[in-house]
Amino acid sequence: MTGMSRKALPADTPYLERLKQMPSTLVFIMGCHRSGTSLLHHLLAYTGQVNYVTAYDVVHYDSLLFNRITGCEAEVKAALQQRLGAEKDRGLDRLPVGADLPEEYRFVLTTFNIPMGWQARRRIDEIFAPHLTRDTLDRFLELCRKKHFLNPHDQPLVLKDPADYYFNFLAVHQMFPQAKFIFIHRHPLPVLNSYLQSFGALMDKKSTYWALLDPGYEGFFERVSIKRMLAAISMRTDWYTRLVLERLIASFRYYLDNISRIPEDRYAVLRYEDLCRDPGGCLSSLSARLGMNLVPRVPPDFVAPRKLDILPRASLQYRKQHEALRPYLEHCRYEIYP
Repeated sequence: MTGMSRKALPADTPYLERLKQMPSTLVFIMGCHRSGTSLLHHLLAYTGQVNYVTAYDVVHYDSLLFNRITGCEAEVKAALQQRLGAEKDRGLDRLPVGADLPEEYRFVLTTFNIPMGWQARRRIDEIFAPHLTRDTLDRFLELCRKKHFLNPHDQPLVLKDPADYYFNFLAVHQMFPQAKFIFIHRHPLPVLNSYLQSFGALMDKKSTYWALLDPGYEGFFERVSIKRMLAAISMRTDWYTRLVLERLIASFRYYLDNISRIPEDRYAVLRYEDLCRDPGGCLSSLSARLGMNLVPRVPPDFVAPRKLDILPRASLQYRKQHEALRPYLEHCRYEIYP
């Protein structure tokens, strides 16, 4: 076209017709942000008996098939690993990063659109919004088929995105009625506290790792600095903390109202605290529950929970709203205060 440039098609386009099959088993990890979903994801990956989405899959999603078929996968992956070598961890916690380490499928489905200024409610809406929906289903199916094509052993595909836990796990079950679910719980006070500290840190200082995975996050740091500063400041207010806790409480009600609608043989439940105390035992139990025959392989000193001081605003809002949490706390066998 004269005066116009045609956007190049993804390198995988000529090979998409080869994607005929889905993995025989999908396993969704479901839990709040900061509830231990990433720890569990890593521990399952370390068994060597499951398939999972990796950082390499996210960064090079549009050329995964091309790289494998043309024989350049090892070279591309090595270059990414070298690039990630400078990153000590994810910027959210102490979990390691690497080309072959597990990541969330949401990075393939959508980018993070963070409203600027003082739009705290909209920012919370974005964080709690589901990513696996009818609008993104085709992209998700393509991702699963790519992972199956690249893994000849047809291992269970473990998938994680906390945003699809809050108000969406029933919809995910309805889209994939044969899928298995692992629900992980953590006491709400440290969840709230860790959420505020971790995501606040990501807003204050750019994480090179997250920017590599998410163009939306990268764009956040390219915007006008005063607006970015206002957005970060608003996340440190009592008002923002109250809104986050209210949304968490609503999501716990959703869980209690809907967990019984998933067949008992399709899900397992564990607590973060128990996983930290006995990771091997917890993995063996959920493996037996879901019929996955996993052999735990826990790296030495891998499970080392951080002890974060409770922020005053987290403590204040929790004290004001803890009665609304009582049904969930009792269901999970938690005391009011951990």
